[in-house]
Amino acid sequence: MRKILISAPELIINKLEEKLRHKYDVQIKTIPNDISAVCEIKAKVGRDIITICRFACNENLKDILTMFEVNYELRTRSRK
Repeated sequence: MRKILISAPELIINKLEEKLRHKYDVQIKTIPNDISAVCEIKAKVGRDIITICRFACNENLKDILTMFEVNYELRTRSRK
């Protein structure tokens, strides 16, 4: 199963984990809920852990998921 790491405030992590846990092995890292906090999703691709996307903690969940899916496909295809 593909491994990803989500760094975000708890509320966002819970929503993202619910959506992504069926396709990915999700690990979480909770950060403070601060408007200036930079959230990110990283993935293990081969031996490397790369940043797939970064987003603000007040960004729309649908936009985060779309950005993640597109970037994940682009990054994993370019590494093969």
